[in-house]
Formats: sequence, structure tokens, C-alpha cells
Amino acid sequence: MSGNVLKVKEQKDRYKVCYMAGDDSGFDMMEGALLVLESLNLPIDWVRADLGWCMWEKSNKKFGEGDPRCNTVPPETIKSIRETDATLMAAITSKAGVKGFKSAILQMRQLFDLYINIRPAKKLPGIGTPLAKDPNIDIVMFRENTEDLYAAVEFYPLPEAMFDLHKGMERFKGREVAVSWRVFSKDGCERIIRAAFEYAKATGRKTVHCCNKANVIRETDGMMKRIFLAVAKEYEQFGIKGTEENADATAMWFIKSPQDYSVVVASNVFGDILSDEASQLTGGLGFAPSGNIGKDAAIFEPSSGSVPKYAHKYRVNPSAMILTAKMMLEYLGLDEAGAKIEKALGEVLTEDKAGTLTYDVLRDFRGDPEWEKNAASTLDMAAAIAAKIDPAFSGDKLEAAKKKVHKMCAWSEADLIGFDD
Repeated sequence: MSGNVLKVKEQKDRYKVCYMAGDDSGFDMMEGALLVLESLNLPIDWVRADLGWCMWEKSNKKFGEGDPRCNTVPPETIKSIRETDATLMAAITSKAGVKGFKSAILQMRQLFDLYINIRPAKKLPGIGTPLAKDPNIDIVMFRENTEDLYAAVEFYPLPEAMFDLHKGMERFKGREVAVSWRVFSKDGCERIIRAAFEYAKATGRKTVHCCNKANVIRETDGMMKRIFLAVAKEYEQFGIKGTEENADATAMWFIKSPQDYSVVVASNVFGDILSDEASQLTGGLGFAPSGNIGKDAAIFEPSSGSVPKYAHKYRVNPSAMILTAKMMLEYLGLDEAGAKIEKALGEVLTEDKAGTLTYDVLRDFRGDPEWEKNAASTLDMAAAIAAKIDPAFSGDKLEAAKKKVHKMCAWSEADLIGFDD
């Protein structure tokens, strides 16, 4: 692997981008993000696709409950992802205890081998951090995305023959047991580690940190630690230092000295936990973008949920979705447009103007006792950001853009694409 893994393989004058409006409030957030992107006049042709709970319901209605063809991901969506340069995906809804239900994003990660999950956690203007001394936080998490416990190799009930596979299972004989395999591969560890170092090299960052539990989980985390130390030696010539420590220690030091971390690489489960912790230090999941990247596809999604209770009420913060769109633009090489988005968001957050901030910002970061009454809508905040990018983005121009993106994200069954004859 060479070069910045956050760049599209082939730069073009114009791109085809798949967008997936998601479920519930995901549609509202996508509308807000697309409204901001409209203000940039981008060289992008949009292709709609759908996935998630909305597709689960549609497929069950078409094929009948229990039919193996029912899924959260229709074949039309897979085709669109394959045929476009990148994918922008809104939050989706998952529900526990639904027979046959499979997570859409987990399927996409496996199907397209999206082995990199990248989660930046950067302190934003006007948001800050809950930590003392207000440290400057700029952490980029590289989480392995397809292996570890998320490989979904699980057994319940455990077959009798498996109690004899390892002497450590002897004490569990005769008991009701569920087992999940923690699967690490040598090439899986090496490629996520190299991705982190290549990113550091391409962006001028000087440290890459590996968190693990090799002191206890000796075979799986031990493999990752050994490979990390070997790869780190290769990158010393570029002035990049590789360090490693126990994952629980990393969790503690994120609280005590987050400014000491730059690029962090971790296995799937540890990366999941630590990336959420880092996000909480920089505004929470409402400001947390992410990207899922592999050799042949890239799907960018916010870390925030679909917030079903607020579906189509335009109450949710669009920032995570907008920052996710910024990541996608940078992946496509449209760095100047991405920088404009980050600058505009910072100006809106700092300006703190009436009618421009959603309820969570007023409640959690401004201490406004009347946050419910003073809160802006999802689209109001997005429009304020768009106006910072293009001051002429108002009046008839803004209203026309609102109608356009609303139509792009329409959520009637007739508008959803997938499982069609």
C-alpha cells in the first residue's frame, strides 16, 4: 500500500456519487447535508440508493416474512455502490430481536471488504471539550472493520465437539455456553496498520499509536502488536514514531492527555469503544463523522444514530452528516470544498446566532434554559452553514435548493429504490 488511503484511486473532472438517505431522521440529516453541498456547486452527479430498515419493511411486504430474499440491502443498492466513485450514507435504524434481520452496514463492510473504519475526533470552534484545561484534540482513529468479534463467527448452543478443542473449555462442560470467535488474520492486521502509517505519512502526522491487550489476549492481540512493531520500524525513516500500549490505558489517557494522540490504530472492538470515547471529548456523536474504506469502494456515514423518535421532525443536529460529507469530498480530492464546509460550520457554531443552532447544541454546549423554544431545525442550521459558504445562498435560491434536496430524499414507499420488478 502506498499513498493516502483517503484518496480515490482515480481523480476525475466529474464524479458519480451514490447517496443513501437512510432511515427515520437519517433522511432529515441527509437533506441538511445535501443542502450544504448544493451551495458549493460541486462536479458531482448524484445517484440515489436505499438500505436499512425501510428496505427490510419493503422486502417483507413484497416477499413475505421469513422469505430468504428479505434483506436490509437490495441488489439495486449493491449495483449503485459498485458503479459510483463514492457513497454518502445517512444513519440507518436497526432493531434487536427481529428474526432474519441483518445489519445493512455490516453487510456492506463484508461485501466490499471495507477494512478501514476511520473516525476523526477534532475539537470544533464553539464546542470545545468537557475536559479541564481545554486540550487541543485532533485524533484520527483507524479501526479494523471486518474481523475480530465483528466477524460474526458465533455458536449457541455450542456443539459438544467444540468443548474438546481447547483445554480452557473443560470447566465449561455440562453448562449452557455461547461462544464468539475473535478472529484476527495476519494480512488483516497488517493492512489496517499500514493504512494508519500511510495516512500519517501523507498528512504529515508524526505518531501512530496501537492499542491492544497483548498482555492478556496473547494470540490475537499478540499478533497485532508484533506486526505493528515491525511495520513501525519501516516508517521511522519518514520521521514517524510508532508506540503501543494496553487499550484500557489508552482509554484512561484519552481523558488525561488526549492532545498527546494523533493517529490511533486498533482492532474492531477496541476501536469501536475508543472512537466513541474520543467523539465524546469533541462534542459527542452529533459531531462525529466516519468513513468505511476498502480497495474498491468507500462508504461515508455519520456515527450518530437515526433517532427514530424525531423522524421527519427536522430536530436533529446535521453536523455529523455534514462533516461526513466533508470527509467524502476530501476522499474525492475536492479538498478546497471540504475546507469550506469545516470553516463554515465553525463560524456558525462560534457566532451563536439566533435561529441557527439545533436543540442539542443549545442545551449541551450553551446551557440555554429555553433550548426547546430557541432551537433551530435541521434545515435551518444547514442553511446557515450554506450561507457562510455562499452569502448569495438565500431567498429564491435557497428555497429552490430546499425543494430539490427534499425531493432527493423523499421517503414514501414509491420513492424508495430497491426490490423493484
